[in-house]
Amino acid sequence: STLALKKVAIAEQAEQILRFEEAVTQTLDDFEHLSNKLSAIVNDDSLAIFDVYKQLLEQAEISQEIAKKINQGWQVQSALKLVFEHYISQFESIDDSYLRERASDIRDLGNRLLFNLQQQKTQQLALPKSFILLAEDVTAAMLAEYQHKGLKAIVSLSGSANSHSAILAHALELPAIMGVSHIPIAQLDQQTAIVDGYSGELFINPDEALKREYQYLIDQERELTEKIQQVIHLPTITKDGRKIELQLNAGLSAEFECPENLGALGIGLFRTEIPFMNRHCFPSESEQTQLYKNILAGFPKKSVTMRTLDVGGDKSLSYFPIVEDNPFLGWRGIRITLDHPEIFLVQVRAMMRANQQHKNLEIMLPMISNVGEVDEAIRLINQAYYEVDAELHAEYSAKLPNSVSEQDTLKMAKLTRPKIGIMLEVPAVIFQLEELALRVDFFSVGSNDLTQYLLAVDRNNAQVANLHDAYHPAVLRALNNIAEQSAKYLVPLSLCGELAGEPAGALLLLAMGFD
Repeated sequence: STLALKKVAIAEQAEQILRFEEAVTQTLDDFEHLSNKLSAIVNDDSLAIFDVYKQLLEQAEISQEIAKKINQGWQVQSALKLVFEHYISQFESIDDSYLRERASDIRDLGNRLLFNLQQQKTQQLALPKSFILLAEDVTAAMLAEYQHKGLKAIVSLSGSANSHSAILAHALELPAIMGVSHIPIAQLDQQTAIVDGYSGELFINPDEALKREYQYLIDQERELTEKIQQVIHLPTITKDGRKIELQLNAGLSAEFECPENLGALGIGLFRTEIPFMNRHCFPSESEQTQLYKNILAGFPKKSVTMRTLDVGGDKSLSYFPIVEDNPFLGWRGIRITLDHPEIFLVQVRAMMRANQQHKNLEIMLPMISNVGEVDEAIRLINQAYYEVDAELHAEYSAKLPNSVSEQDTLKMAKLTRPKIGIMLEVPAVIFQLEELALRVDFFSVGSNDLTQYLLAVDRNNAQVANLHDAYHPAVLRALNNIAEQSAKYLVPLSLCGELAGEPAGALLLLAMGFD
């Protein structure tokens, strides 16, 4: 019962009553459909509840009470809440246990009506050119859906500054405030607001003076960005002559565009899960191939590291639901794709096909915790490689004239086997680096998750967000240990995470050998 009560103008009351009548009609249709659907499976008195619901909806008394509340100035959702909560409280106060249980039936009926009322609003809603997304839980999937539709900032009642949503928002240059409590969401709909992602302040209906102040800050930030653009193509070399390789963290936007003005030396991490999120089903091999071709073509002769599908935790797919008590310690990353090799093989095959002309692909495996996972993933990658290689040879042979020799055909159709690396984000791998170094071509530290797992801190939990500290001695020692072992076993090493984006963090990483 968190619905905020709202009133409407007298001129809107007739429309509110009409909306209620439409919701009743839709709800009756829903119950009829559900009853018919279940009657083929269930053939007993349990279906009688739908008849009870329909009788309650068709009673004039409830409709009259809601109309009376609307005529008193209440919005239709508020009128519904007031009337149904009155009925629920009456049933809950009855001594008879059977009748008391009927309170849940009344609540269920009210929720169904409320859902259909809110669906009306959803269907009528047209996104403005610029908007702020405010929700109980702003997810990575929401960002993937709205980031190219005018989204300017996010405010989430749950989560923390270390959550995937906050990190994605930061990478997309969207101001974000996470873990805000006691905000009446319904009352803020269509209100003008300022979101200060630096201070964590939210201003509702700001006055003109405050608007001018923030416009000045925006202009200042724009000028700073322009100054950075003027030097962005200069080589990244320290004063003592040490060269640093900077690569893009890409795939955060559903619509990738090659940022030629960023001066990057390729892509260090392309998140393949974002295109999966903005859909209603798994993309086909041909769809993935075309997407990956566009990415690889944007960075000719520069390496592009694509991470295999990394969902689970706080990154969910609507068409592949995962319900767990502790998702960050559960079924996510490589664990899912090894349990579903058909998903893994289709994706890797698409990457291989996309790379046939460009030859700049590198594949990275997420959430690795043991050597066995790497062995199985490499086995599947080899399977995909030989399958695609044979298919390409057959395709070229069918297209080329008979005068072309078998040897020349093999040369033209030859598939390049990409380098394979792993993400170091589960603390267990720190103690297996010697064995892993024999199997993979490179390491990449995922510092956000590594910090979370080392410190036993759920980075989505606002109550313990202050404990998620990338500068914690244990985290820094773990990173230094990884750098030393990588150098010892001659394995190239990189790092992806918020720590690398902070000046102090970048200096520490350079001193350790992350370059």
